[in-house]
Amino acid sequence: MQGNNGNFTHNTPYSRYAVDFDMKVGDTITCADDGFVVGVIKDYEFGKNDKNWENFSNFITVYHPQSGLFTQYAHLKKNGNFVKVGDFVKRNQPIGLSGETGYVSGAHLHFNVLIPERNKTLVSVPYILKMEFILKTSIKIRRLKIESNSMILKC
Repeated sequence: MQGNNGNFTHNTPYSRYAVDFDMKVGDTITCADDGFVVGVIKDYEFGKNDKNWENFSNFITVYHPQSGLFTQYAHLKKNGNFVKVGDFVKRNQPIGLSGETGYVSGAHLHFNVLIPERNKTLVSVPYILKMEFILKTSIKIRRLKIESNSMILKC
Protein backbone atom coordinates (compact mmCIF):
# COMPACT_ATOMS: atom_id res chain seq x y z
CA MET A 1 0.00 0.00 0.00
CA GLN A 2 1.13 3.53 -0.48
CA GLY A 3 0.85 6.93 1.12
CA ASN A 4 0.75 10.31 -0.51
CA ASN A 5 3.33 11.25 -3.14
CA GLY A 6 4.23 7.57 -3.51
CA ASN A 7 6.43 6.59 -6.43
CA PHE A 8 4.21 3.67 -7.55
CA THR A 9 1.10 5.61 -8.70
CA HIS A 10 0.60 8.59 -6.37
CA ASN A 11 2.92 10.86 -8.33
CA THR A 12 0.59 12.90 -10.56
CA PRO A 13 -1.46 16.01 -9.74
CA TYR A 14 -4.60 13.83 -9.79
CA SER A 15 -3.42 11.36 -7.13
CA ARG A 16 -0.45 12.99 -5.37
CA TYR A 17 -2.14 13.11 -1.93
CA ALA A 18 -4.15 9.89 -2.18
CA VAL A 19 -3.77 7.20 0.47
CA ASP A 20 -4.25 3.45 0.07
CA PHE A 21 -5.83 1.41 2.85
CA ASP A 22 -5.19 -2.32 3.02
CA MET A 23 -8.61 -4.00 2.89
CA LYS A 24 -10.06 -7.35 1.94
CA VAL A 25 -12.28 -7.71 -1.10
CA GLY A 26 -15.83 -7.09 0.12
CA ASP A 27 -15.02 -4.86 3.13
CA THR A 28 -17.59 -2.07 3.55
CA ILE A 29 -16.57 1.49 2.67
CA THR A 30 -18.37 4.45 4.23
CA CYS A 31 -18.64 8.03 3.02
CA ALA A 32 -16.31 10.65 4.50
CA ASP A 33 -18.99 13.36 4.78
CA ASP A 34 -22.43 14.43 3.55
CA GLY A 35 -22.59 15.01 -0.19
CA PHE A 36 -23.89 14.07 -3.59
CA VAL A 37 -22.69 11.09 -5.63
CA VAL A 38 -21.37 12.52 -8.90
CA GLY A 39 -19.57 9.51 -10.33
CA VAL A 40 -19.93 5.74 -10.23
CA ILE A 41 -18.00 3.20 -12.29
CA LYS A 42 -19.01 -0.35 -11.33
CA ASP A 43 -18.64 -2.83 -14.19
CA TYR A 44 -14.96 -3.81 -14.11
CA GLU A 45 -14.18 -7.20 -12.62
CA PHE A 46 -10.42 -7.65 -12.65
CA GLY A 47 -7.22 -5.94 -11.67
CA LYS A 48 -3.55 -6.47 -12.34
CA ASN A 49 -0.22 -5.01 -11.28
CA ASP A 50 0.23 -3.51 -14.74
CA LYS A 51 -0.02 0.17 -15.75
CA ASN A 52 -2.14 -0.86 -18.75
CA TRP A 53 -4.94 -1.61 -16.24
CA GLU A 54 -4.94 1.96 -14.86
CA ASN A 55 -8.26 2.94 -16.48
CA PHE A 56 -10.15 -0.20 -15.41
CA SER A 57 -10.93 0.55 -11.78
CA ASN A 58 -14.39 0.81 -10.25
CA PHE A 59 -14.88 3.93 -8.16
CA ILE A 60 -17.32 6.30 -6.49
CA THR A 61 -16.88 10.08 -6.46
CA VAL A 62 -18.80 12.27 -3.98
CA TYR A 63 -19.08 16.08 -4.07
CA HIS A 64 -19.30 17.80 -0.67
CA PRO A 65 -20.99 21.18 -1.30
CA GLN A 66 -20.32 22.57 2.19
CA SER A 67 -16.56 22.40 1.56
CA GLY A 68 -16.30 22.35 -2.24
CA LEU A 69 -14.25 19.15 -1.99
CA PHE A 70 -14.65 15.86 -3.83
CA THR A 71 -13.77 12.49 -2.30
CA GLN A 72 -13.02 9.44 -4.37
CA TYR A 73 -13.07 5.78 -3.38
CA ALA A 74 -11.36 3.53 -5.95
CA HIS A 75 -10.62 -0.14 -6.78
CA LEU A 76 -14.10 -1.23 -5.69
CA LYS A 77 -15.52 -4.70 -6.24
CA LYS A 78 -17.51 -5.32 -9.43
CA ASN A 79 -21.06 -4.06 -8.80
CA GLY A 80 -19.87 -3.21 -5.29
CA ASN A 81 -21.58 0.17 -5.24
CA PHE A 82 -24.54 0.80 -2.92
CA VAL A 83 -25.19 4.24 -4.44
CA LYS A 84 -25.84 5.77 -7.84
CA VAL A 85 -25.17 9.15 -9.43
CA GLY A 86 -27.50 11.78 -7.95
CA ASP A 87 -27.91 10.11 -4.56
CA PHE A 88 -27.43 12.23 -1.46
CA VAL A 89 -25.21 10.39 1.04
CA LYS A 90 -24.58 11.02 4.72
CA ARG A 91 -21.34 10.85 6.68
CA ASN A 92 -20.61 7.24 7.72
CA GLN A 93 -23.18 5.84 5.27
CA PRO A 94 -22.02 2.62 3.60
CA ILE A 95 -21.47 3.40 -0.09
CA GLY A 96 -19.65 0.37 -1.47
CA LEU A 97 -17.42 -2.67 -1.14
CA SER A 98 -13.65 -2.67 -1.46
CA GLY A 99 -12.11 -4.65 -4.26
CA GLU A 100 -9.13 -5.25 -6.48
CA THR A 101 -9.97 -3.66 -9.85
CA GLY A 102 -7.73 -1.66 -12.15
CA TYR A 103 -3.99 -1.12 -11.65
CA VAL A 104 -3.44 -2.80 -8.28
CA SER A 105 -0.89 -4.87 -6.41
CA GLY A 106 -3.55 -6.27 -4.07
CA ALA A 107 -6.97 -5.53 -2.61
CA HIS A 108 -7.23 -2.06 -1.08
CA LEU A 109 -9.15 1.20 -0.97
CA HIS A 110 -7.59 4.14 -2.80
CA PHE A 111 -8.92 7.26 -1.07
CA ASN A 112 -8.42 10.73 -2.50
CA VAL A 113 -9.59 14.28 -1.70
CA LEU A 114 -9.81 16.54 -4.75
CA ILE A 115 -10.67 20.10 -5.81
CA PRO A 116 -11.53 21.38 -9.28
CA GLU A 117 -8.74 23.29 -10.98
CA ARG A 118 -9.88 26.12 -13.26
CA ASN A 119 -10.25 25.00 -16.88
CA LYS A 120 -8.78 21.61 -16.04
CA THR A 121 -9.67 18.46 -14.15
CA LEU A 122 -9.71 17.66 -10.46
CA VAL A 123 -6.45 17.80 -8.52
CA SER A 124 -5.51 16.00 -5.33
CA VAL A 125 -5.14 18.17 -2.22
CA PRO A 126 -3.39 17.53 1.10
CA TYR A 127 -5.44 16.48 4.11
CA ILE A 128 -4.82 15.02 7.54
CA LEU A 129 -6.12 11.56 8.43
CA LYS A 130 -7.05 10.62 11.96
CA MET A 131 -7.95 6.97 12.26
CA GLU A 132 -10.24 5.38 14.79
CA PHE A 133 -10.92 1.66 14.83
CA ILE A 134 -14.14 0.27 16.26
CA LEU A 135 -14.99 -3.39 16.88
CA LYS A 136 -18.58 -4.15 15.92
CA THR A 137 -19.96 -7.70 15.84
CA SER A 138 -16.43 -9.09 15.44
CA ILE A 139 -15.85 -7.03 12.26
CA LYS A 140 -13.42 -4.13 12.14
CA ILE A 141 -15.09 -1.02 10.77
CA ARG A 142 -12.66 1.73 9.92
CA ARG A 143 -13.67 5.30 10.67
CA LEU A 144 -11.62 8.21 9.41
CA LYS A 145 -11.57 11.88 10.23
CA ILE A 146 -10.21 13.96 7.40
CA GLU A 147 -9.14 17.56 7.79
CA SER A 148 -8.56 19.70 4.72
CA ASN A 149 -8.37 23.49 4.60
CA SER A 150 -9.88 23.74 8.09
CA MET A 151 -12.81 21.55 6.99
CA ILE A 152 -13.22 18.32 8.89
CA LEU A 153 -14.67 15.35 7.05
CA LYS A 154 -15.49 12.28 9.09
CA CYS A 155 -15.82 8.72 7.96
